[in-house]
Amino acid sequence: MTGEGAGSASADALPDEVRTLLRAGLPVRPEACGPALLGLRGVKARALRPEDVASRARALDGLLREQLDRFENAELADAARLLFGARTATSGATLTARRQAAAAAAGYEVHHFRKRIEPKVTELVAWQLRRDSEEFTARHATPPELHAASGPLVLPADVFAWEAAEHQHVLATLWGAVYLLRAELLTVARLVSMDAPAIEVDGAAAAALWRHALVLTATARYRAAYGAAVLHAATDLGPQQIAAYAGWTPPLTPVQELLLAELTDPTEGLADFTARLDAAAGGKQLAATWRRVLSSRDGGTAMEVTTS
Repeated sequence: MTGEGAGSASADALPDEVRTLLRAGLPVRPEACGPALLGLRGVKARALRPEDVASRARALDGLLREQLDRFENAELADAARLLFGARTATSGATLTARRQAAAAAAGYEVHHFRKRIEPKVTELVAWQLRRDSEEFTARHATPPELHAASGPLVLPADVFAWEAAEHQHVLATLWGAVYLLRAELLTVARLVSMDAPAIEVDGAAAAALWRHALVLTATARYRAAYGAAVLHAATDLGPQQIAAYAGWTPPLTPVQELLLAELTDPTEGLADFTARLDAAAGGKQLAATWRRVLSSRDGGTAMEVTTS
């Protein structure tokens, strides 16, 4: 089955798979995990090696414990944790023992708990896991995983390998630009917190603007080559959303962002960028307002700068 029907079938399987998982209890074992649970985006995105079933099972274990800690039904929260074995008192215990402890904590007779309350608990756990995956897509992005090199990187003389390498290059450039912007934003925040001289804060803020322009350039390059969604990613985030992961930056209009991207040459440095910006119409005012807003000297108000 493909398309929306497959997604619906996978979602409908979650409660049954949670019930199967409940029989084994925590910690989560790979053999107790169904495909719908292991296929959740929130699980795949948290796994260190998404292609490995054991790694996904460990990610599911952590996610399930997290959801039990924030169980939506306050009256049944402690019972739910006891039922799944997330409490020391029932960790590693049989389902019968866990069920007895959970029923006692919730104030129910065991038979009534098993027939009436336990299904509600598993349904709510499945709902929370599904909701987490839906929200995780909008909250999280994962940079490309790196491994220690055992030798030089050698590609086969194959067009598909070249295309894959080119995609990884463009994606790595985007993430690299995001991390470098993050570093500059942290520097600005540190200097402001230290009440450093204005010249130091302004210099760091100017560097952050340059790094932000490089992020805009890297984002535009990715979109032009591969579209609005990042390929082969665990989430549906696009390059523009990934760019925002560097941290808060003063808001810019689309015209201002376009100007910065046009003025930025990734092969040149900060001095070249600053000179180009100063020479552009509205560039000096844009830079001055960015520095002031980023350093919170005007209370962090939004930028109102024209570039024409």
